[in-house]
Amino acid sequence: MSQEMTQENPKKKKPIGQEILEWALTILIPVVAALLIHEYLFTFARVDGGSMLDTLHEDNIMGVSRLHYRLNEPQRGEIITCNYPGEGKTLFVKRIIGLPGETVEIREGTVYIDGEPIYEGYLTRRDDQSMDPVTLGEDELFVMGDNRPISRDSRDVGPITEEELYGRVLFVAYPFDEIRGTMALPDYGGE
Repeated sequence: MSQEMTQENPKKKKPIGQEILEWALTILIPVVAALLIHEYLFTFARVDGGSMLDTLHEDNIMGVSRLHYRLNEPQRGEIITCNYPGEGKTLFVKRIIGLPGETVEIREGTVYIDGEPIYEGYLTRRDDQSMDPVTLGEDELFVMGDNRPISRDSRDVGPITEEELYGRVLFVAYPFDEIRGTMALPDYGGE
């Protein structure tokens, strides 16, 4: 009678330090990757207030490209998130109206760029405010909300610098019945 003897190959136990290191890396690598993506590539932001009505509504969740302005120059009409000078890390959602080197003026609610009126077909809430001409510096932008009567924007806080741009809004992700990627640049030439 022959007996087969099987020898089990028990797994060697790893030292506790190596086990802890593996677990730490398993957790740390995805967290660091998520933080890097959030800081340099893409993030989500929530609309707080009505200054962008009717384009964006309170509590809309927007997809924001952090990478966009590392690769592209700002353009008139882009919807952006930005910080205001001297107001810390608070984000505001606005539309770029004036670009570096341009002169922005408002006459009875109509925006003029370098003396020429621009057509803003996306506006549904206007006011009749006027503002003396402001000439933007080499890295300054003039931003405004689409709901002009209540928007606190460059008319109040002055121009922002390109450094204060946080990102470009690409789409609305929530609520689900408002999902859209309609952040294309408007035609400022008119109808």
